Amino acid sequence: MLELRQTKKTDKNLLLRMENHYSKPKGFVGRNICYAIFYNSVYYGHIVAGSATRFLPNRNEFLEVTIKDLNHVINNVFFNVAPVNGSYPIRNFTSFVIKSFVDQARKDWKIKYGDDCVGFETLVEKPRTGECYRRAGWTLISETKGYTCKRVPGKETGVFSGGKRVWNTNPDELRPKFVLCYKCA
Repeated sequence: MLELRQTKKTDKNLLLRMENHYSKPKGFVGRNICYAIFYNSVYYGHIVAGSATRFLPNRNEFLEVTIKDLNHVINNVFFNVAPVNGSYPIRNFTSFVIKSFVDQARKDWKIKYGDDCVGFETLVEKPRTGECYRRAGWTLISETKGYTCKRVPGKETGVFSGGKRVWNTNPDELRPKFVLCYKCA
């Protein structure tokens, strides 16, 4: 039986997964709900619901939202699972986890933040294809240009706080990502 168990973003297993993940996230900004993934009481990884990205190509049109509606969009900001003893417990395990995550995160988002979820987004860095998301019913809607952003000390000029955003647009360092979305019924 699959269980998505809420954890803190400081959970030691999550931090280890983040350290070993291809994207090497340093943490999660904004709203978030972290889940440890268990199947028959065996730990397989973590998946995290987070604040929507401010700008994503084709996302607003696909989900029929405006920038003012982004509290109703959940970003799957992190997903990392690994086989235990060389295998997963069931066929298409990763897609099964994503489908279960959609259901659980929608309920928990409403409880924690008071907002109904109208859809989900995620970014998948090449050469990965997002196949597990497509098998879970998500749609590939676009691709980013690959700019990366980090926050540095300083005053932010936009509506978000937490430091000045510095964008890396160096053509030699672009990291394009596929944008996949799931529209809630």
